[in-house]
Amino acid sequence: MPRAVELLPADVQGVIERNCVIAELHLLDRDMHFRATRTPAFISMTMRERLDHTLATAAVASGAELRAPCRVTGLRPERAGIRLDTDRGVVSASFVIAADGAGSDVARLAGWTDGRHLIPALEYEVQVDRATLDRFAGAPRFDVGLVPHGYAWVFPKAAHLSVGVLTARRGSINLHRHLEDYLRVIGLAPRSMQRHGFVIPVRPRAGPLARGRVLLTGDAAGLADPLTAEGISLAVQSGWFAAEAIHGAWDAGLDPRRVVAVYTGLLRPMLADLRLGRWLARLLYDHPRARAWMFRRMGQRLVEAITDVFLGVRTYRGSVTGLALALARRASTRS
Repeated sequence: MPRAVELLPADVQGVIERNCVIAELHLLDRDMHFRATRTPAFISMTMRERLDHTLATAAVASGAELRAPCRVTGLRPERAGIRLDTDRGVVSASFVIAADGAGSDVARLAGWTDGRHLIPALEYEVQVDRATLDRFAGAPRFDVGLVPHGYAWVFPKAAHLSVGVLTARRGSINLHRHLEDYLRVIGLAPRSMQRHGFVIPVRPRAGPLARGRVLLTGDAAGLADPLTAEGISLAVQSGWFAAEAIHGAWDAGLDPRRVVAVYTGLLRPMLADLRLGRWLARLLYDHPRARAWMFRRMGQRLVEAITDVFLGVRTYRGSVTGLALALARRASTRS
């Protein structure tokens, strides 16, 4: 999303496979279809391993030392820092920024209980014929009303399609069956495919996301968008906040209390907006009748508001306020 790209090194432009100026939303259970258009592009497609390699390379070029693979096996405070035991030796640091994903070893070793809401997702990297690729290449699509309490998607890459499903409801659900059903519904016959399953944390950990000299970011903190399950943007933003908090305390002798206070303050507006996003996600995914009622009355406005959140020019709070005012005006004109 643009809100992530603008914070990343310029090198990421080299691994973008498609820049999309159009995105589609389909309510398959109600036969309702919407489209958002923005220029310049507001969704950029990439393959994660290429993006990760580019970011790691940029970090090394900026002076970081990369140890990979390297797993943290122990963590304990020292007098003026943190000691990390790893399978490649001991590392001592003034602070630790945990950016190690949904299965964060650092958060667990530092004593955090979970408290996140982890939702399952399944994605196929699908090879298709040229005509099928061209049919889906024009716009990424998001489809609601087929997967219980979730959505399905098709993301066009340079030479294949990424097709997936997710659900916000924990418990037994056969995502493989739902994904196969989705392929039939959209008329997609893969030549070959690779399967990837993963979990996405759409609710932050309970309590503070920084303690002592450890700061949690991204999926380790539980910072994924609850409405779209997109996580890179919030991971990048929280990483910047963590760096700013530490850098800002440099002249104060890197006082951990000051770092925690600054980081917590920078996160506060994001966390408040995510709470509202979770309310919107429940409305969209858990209440099909309410969803249909809303989209019949102001579906395009909803799509435009979500697109503005993607762009980073509007928050969920601002979107809900605008939509509530629009509904009120609509009701007053009818009365």
